[in-house]
Amino acid sequence: MTEPVTLHNSYYLIDTKAWLDLRTGAHHAEHSSQLQDFVRCNVFDDYRPTMDTTARMQLWCAAHGFPVGDGATIVHDNPCLTKPITIVLTTIAASAGLPGQVLTLAVALVSIDGAAPEVYSDITTDEGYWLDVTTVEFTCPAGHRWSWDGTGQPLWFLDRVDGPVPVPTTLHAMFGDLPHAPFARCRECAAFDDGRTPTMCPCSGTAIYCPICQQRSQVSLPEIPTHEEANR
Repeated sequence: MTEPVTLHNSYYLIDTKAWLDLRTGAHHAEHSSQLQDFVRCNVFDDYRPTMDTTARMQLWCAAHGFPVGDGATIVHDNPCLTKPITIVLTTIAASAGLPGQVLTLAVALVSIDGAAPEVYSDITTDEGYWLDVTTVEFTCPAGHRWSWDGTGQPLWFLDRVDGPVPVPTTLHAMFGDLPHAPFARCRECAAFDDGRTPTMCPCSGTAIYCPICQQRSQVSLPEIPTHEEANR
């Protein structure tokens, strides 16, 4: 099973499919098949300059009367992602409602690493959640939890039942002069390398330790608000 986030030497990688799964619901096979047939149409071969997959996805929406608003076409090629991803957000006609009522369904047209595009239900509560591809969350066994976008200052979640915990608010205050903070050498790996333990650690060699209690933190993708799949 692919981990949503993996730690490496002074950087982390977010699995693109795991990131997408948090934002999408059902896969729409019929619309996906129609979209794929459209983007593969030979007529596009005659266009100069060549029309890329993103433009063809937008054109498919226009041909069907599916609206694509400003900012609804999103391309992420951030090095934090394992693969680049292109998203076109739109709405499609859904099942019939009451007489005279037109129901629509929010969907995302998605192409990962230039592959054939797929259509999924968009279950995010705000389009802004499609813009963030760098934020990860760290949680230690004691319940200290914070998020980080890889560049700025950390954001702490002070939701422990035993009350707020005084916490440092900058990476330097959290980790001092640790090189490549917050990334650290795995202590179990270091113990094996130094001969202090015969047990080899299976991790990548990099870990992040809680700056409050020094326990090893687990890294994950932050949950985002979603709504139940339903016609709008």
